[in-house]
Amino acid sequence: MENIDIESLKKEMKQTKDSRYKTRLQAIILKAKGYSYKEITKILSIHYNTYYDWIKRFKESGTKGLKEIKSGNKNGALKYKEEIFEALFREIDKMDRHWTVLQMSEWINEEFGINIKPNTVQYRLHRANYSWKTNRPSPYKGDKEKQDTFKKTSIKRWVK
Repeated sequence: MENIDIESLKKEMKQTKDSRYKTRLQAIILKAKGYSYKEITKILSIHYNTYYDWIKRFKESGTKGLKEIKSGNKNGALKYKEEIFEALFREIDKMDRHWTVLQMSEWINEEFGINIKPNTVQYRLHRANYSWKTNRPSPYKGDKEKQDTFKKTSIKRWVK
């Protein structure tokens, strides 16, 4: 790692459009400039295991090793049938119960036998223009009894 040509790495960074590859090159440049792994991981907002993986790849294969790192699901993004989410939206639209994203994920698992992560469900809700509605803080001069009644009787809901 001592004989790294920083200028050629900077030139490589300017020529590529792959932002992830640029970040990997930046890690090598910072290492060559004498930064510690703690400083580099903080600057680049990466995990130290990721940093050490990049250093190892660079030592073994140079910039080619950094370019060839594949990320994400090996089979591509998971595809779910639209019918699953359409059924969920119909169920939400009934407005007969309080829903959390976790409950929605569990409902999908019960109804369709498919395990969909809550963050995916939340993403699909956002894409379908659903938004989370909740009570707002009560004015401090308001009628305390009416506020308490409202809090007990109102329901948080997903609304389209």
